[in-house]
Amino acid sequence: MAQTKTKKQTLSAGYKGFGGIDARIPHGIGLSEALNFRLLPDGSLRKRQGFRCICSCDHDVRSIWSGVVGGEFRCYFLAGNAIRRLDLQSGESSLCATVSTSAGRATFFYLRDALYLIDGRSIYRIGQNSAEEVLGYVPLLGKDWGTGYPGEINEPLNILHRHARITYKIGETHSAYLPTLYPVREVIALYKNGDLLDPSLYYFDQNFNTINIAGLESGDYLEADLTFDGEDDAQRDALLSSTLAYVFGGINNSRLFAFGGESENVVFTSTYVSRESLQNAEAHFAGCGHIYFRTGNQFTVGDGRYSIKGVTRHYDRLLIMTEGDTWMADSAACGEEEFPVMNVNSKTGCCSEGGVISVGNDPVSIGRGSIYRWTSQTDELNEANAYSISEQINSLLPSSFFKNAIAYSDSRNGELWFTEPDSNGVAWIYNLASKAWTKFNNVYASAFFDADGEVGFVSNDKICVFDDACYYDYEAVGASSGRPIMATLRSGTIDFGSTSAKRLLALTCSADLDGSSLRTSIITDRGEEVRLDMIHSGEHFPYTQRLHSHRFNSVTLTLTLPSIGRQTIHSLELEAR
Repeated sequence: MAQTKTKKQTLSAGYKGFGGIDARIPHGIGLSEALNFRLLPDGSLRKRQGFRCICSCDHDVRSIWSGVVGGEFRCYFLAGNAIRRLDLQSGESSLCATVSTSAGRATFFYLRDALYLIDGRSIYRIGQNSAEEVLGYVPLLGKDWGTGYPGEINEPLNILHRHARITYKIGETHSAYLPTLYPVREVIALYKNGDLLDPSLYYFDQNFNTINIAGLESGDYLEADLTFDGEDDAQRDALLSSTLAYVFGGINNSRLFAFGGESENVVFTSTYVSRESLQNAEAHFAGCGHIYFRTGNQFTVGDGRYSIKGVTRHYDRLLIMTEGDTWMADSAACGEEEFPVMNVNSKTGCCSEGGVISVGNDPVSIGRGSIYRWTSQTDELNEANAYSISEQINSLLPSSFFKNAIAYSDSRNGELWFTEPDSNGVAWIYNLASKAWTKFNNVYASAFFDADGEVGFVSNDKICVFDDACYYDYEAVGASSGRPIMATLRSGTIDFGSTSAKRLLALTCSADLDGSSLRTSIITDRGEEVRLDMIHSGEHFPYTQRLHSHRFNSVTLTLTLPSIGRQTIHSLELEAR
């Protein structure tokens, strides 16, 4: 960190460890700018690596996902109506399938044992090099009903379709009427004691909602595969329009939470389907899958004033963040009953889509006017359970940032990235260890993703990856030349006292310049500028230079690294007398 000390008539200002940008202290030895520098664990500043564009698409990339599937790291993206698998090394992509939409928001999500995509109209299951639209779990509406009258509902209908199954156990007293409860559009199949019956042996009675069949005997067991009449397009459309998806729970109780649709404060939650139930359903509806949105299982968050912007895990709880507040639900609620929610913060939430990430067990959200990290006290209904991590830079961020910015966690470097799409290309970088900020430029990102350990991002129709081997930003696929990365460090106004004007100034700098130059500019309170270019070809560069700058009481220091390389500044000190 920066520090000052007085020795005889000499006053020095030194940076033994850089604390990042802090706009709250315009006068002092803090930093007003740290552009294209990354903070290292020892407090040094290293020039960032460049990125390379690895893929260019015919249409804008609508969604991207990466992760381990079947023991292999894979990356998929949706551009236009095409789902493609991307090779991160070669940049080549292969077509998996096309979807029914060509624009609009879409989201990949991993549920239980497969990767899926929801695109606003359908849900697709992604294979290694394929994608198929899923029907969704076909529920067992009635279990072991008798004849004549319907029994209790075992599993409600799935919002995704109108199919269901009913099983019947024939007792000693029985009739020839198998109840269906609801009007039936089609009896797809009817099985008696495991044998498929010919449709000529039964018919559906629309007056009484029964399947009429003769020859039933005590002990018979029947199963009917049905398509019910009536359309619930409004509810299905509302669900599929909820293209912000979050999976909560483990392999044995995982549920999908879909939000961000037509009803902006409604969350649709899926129900876990056991493997036995899934096997029974798929025996009659091949490949239907386990995605099950029970009718009536959606819930409303808040009083309707705010739309939901983010959902994330917080230890064993689920946090649901709106623009103005935050709600909590416990994992014990992952049953079939309505999902209960409790307000835990009535002032802080998330204002931007894509503005919620997790750091370990702590969520981080882009709130109204600040970026917040959430503590472990959320279940205590404590209004102070979220604290700002961006006080140093809040005054530098436009109001549009808090409404539009996206967030990403770079676990490799221990950093959080925040940038506003369709803005000036500035990415704000928060170092988790030092709790300090720097920033990168030329990062025009609409989405981030894990490029197998490196930071990847989407820029409209391009996919780019940061690479330690890059000393330029290569903005086109296969480009032989790139944009130079200019790193700049600027101090605040450093005061050396007002009792007497100083005449001599000395600069001491410890750096690794990687064979390139370090450009220094010092401007005094009298408007005089002293420039100095330091060049060193060795690995380490301890440098001391005495400068004569006439009389001054304060200075502003700017360091610039204009050359290629991965230079590092360890410390610097100004001494005036």
